[in-house]
Amino acid sequence: MLNLVWFRGWRTACLIADGLVTSPVISWTWSGLSQTEYNAALREYRPTDRETVREMMHGRYLLASKLVDTEGVSPFSIQTSHRAWHDELHSFSWLRHFRDARDEGERQFARTLVLDWIGRNSEYDKDTWGLALTGLRVMNWLRHFNLLEEGASRDQIKTISQSISMQVQSARLRGPFALDPLDELMAAVLPVGVSLSDKSTQAHIAQTTEHLCNVLENHLDGDGFHRSRNAALHLLVLTELVSLRLTLSQISGELVRRLGGLVDNMHLALDSVTLGTGQPAYFNGCGQIPVELMFAVQTQGAARRSGNALVAGYGVIVEGESVVVLDGGKVPEAAFAGNAHASALAFEFSHGRELIVGNCGPAPDELSESRDLFRQGAAHSGPTIDDHSSARFGGHGVLFSYGDKPKIEVGRSEPEIVARTGAFRSRFGIEIERRVSLVSSGATLVGQDRMIAPGGLRKFSGNLMQRFHLAAGAVAQRVGEEEIIHIRLKSGAVWTFLWEGSQARIEQSVRQSAHIGFYRTQQIVLEAPVVPDAEIAWIFTRQ
Repeated sequence: MLNLVWFRGWRTACLIADGLVTSPVISWTWSGLSQTEYNAALREYRPTDRETVREMMHGRYLLASKLVDTEGVSPFSIQTSHRAWHDELHSFSWLRHFRDARDEGERQFARTLVLDWIGRNSEYDKDTWGLALTGLRVMNWLRHFNLLEEGASRDQIKTISQSISMQVQSARLRGPFALDPLDELMAAVLPVGVSLSDKSTQAHIAQTTEHLCNVLENHLDGDGFHRSRNAALHLLVLTELVSLRLTLSQISGELVRRLGGLVDNMHLALDSVTLGTGQPAYFNGCGQIPVELMFAVQTQGAARRSGNALVAGYGVIVEGESVVVLDGGKVPEAAFAGNAHASALAFEFSHGRELIVGNCGPAPDELSESRDLFRQGAAHSGPTIDDHSSARFGGHGVLFSYGDKPKIEVGRSEPEIVARTGAFRSRFGIEIERRVSLVSSGATLVGQDRMIAPGGLRKFSGNLMQRFHLAAGAVAQRVGEEEIIHIRLKSGAVWTFLWEGSQARIEQSVRQSAHIGFYRTQQIVLEAPVVPDAEIAWIFTRQ
């Protein structure tokens, strides 16, 4: 309770302070700064796409998997409810596609878009001047400053430089009051990027890097995973840190040593929760991530984690071509739980490059009013009781835990995970234990769910429901009245699902990706009455 009161007080104080700093009375001081000369010192390693350049020059902007045809007008004049498209546009992450442009018209087009943004956004606006968005935008401008500078007039260079300085100043003032973890991290990333791009002394670069490392250590757990437990956020931050690490390593090995160690741990942690599909598991707000970006980032890491592991509360087992990632149900601290999901004992399962069982993922922008529905337990391949989730949603969408700290163990020599949650004990008098094992060289996944009643079970007529959300394109079909369901994947591969100790049915489901779109798919639902010591067994096996 004391932690909750402190969190609410801290949040209120930060909101008040940020409101003062961004008010017209103060924000006018962001401008009029001394002129700073910038250079393109930051390393760019992300892949580029010539087709994106051609499409944008014809007014077609494919961002966050949404295509918007501006019909020749500025994309910054377009009103859209698709937040992901808006944020990708205003972050200028697409600027890298112009990196290898040799045609002066293409380079001029990129510079014109930057100048157009500056002309339309010279004053603070919460939608375009968010801390994280500002940090990402300035980092992208600095990485490609030579692209913006070449062929530009002196006045144009001055305008771009002044805008960078203004945005940097705003981030410096607002950083201490950041509520969102990504905002706080990008407010610490940006000064390092700037110090590497404005001819700062090595001492100043060292100072900003040291501060970044201090902030980063507060955001990472002992396994090197971001405390939000969201692989998408983890990757976004890692993308920027890799750029800084590559640049710092060219200056001094001493400068990069501490940051390099943290980045290595982040690579390993991300690798652990990545399935055979090349995608991180859908947990705590993570949806589908472009494989090419994952590959570009992870190839910058020196090591790979192999075999079974317990990372950030996720149990991971590997056998043959199969990978299982199971969430023990750890709920992040309140400051990191604004996008967390109630996914205790849920898992994702891949074989080779194919997903078999997954979770629904985050809510699409067009269903933003249903955001919390996609965070509920029913949107995950895990257990619920009467559709009650394993955690509750508090004010501002923050997720709070029920019961004691969850327990999870991973076999050292055998590919087995045993996890137990007490999240349902206060309401239903039972705990749930899930045991999953990969056998037959990964061709079979065996699961067992057990209801445990410590101290005796109160009378309750509820039902335990276990959901298995199938991969996009998978078709499930029951064999008569038998306790067998055949699952045909999009590739044509067939898996058989068997169970005992419960009733089964096939229902409609969805799988959401912020980058690919909204898929309609199917789910298998097992249902059984809540009974102490009852066990439900289930098996996925490849034909």
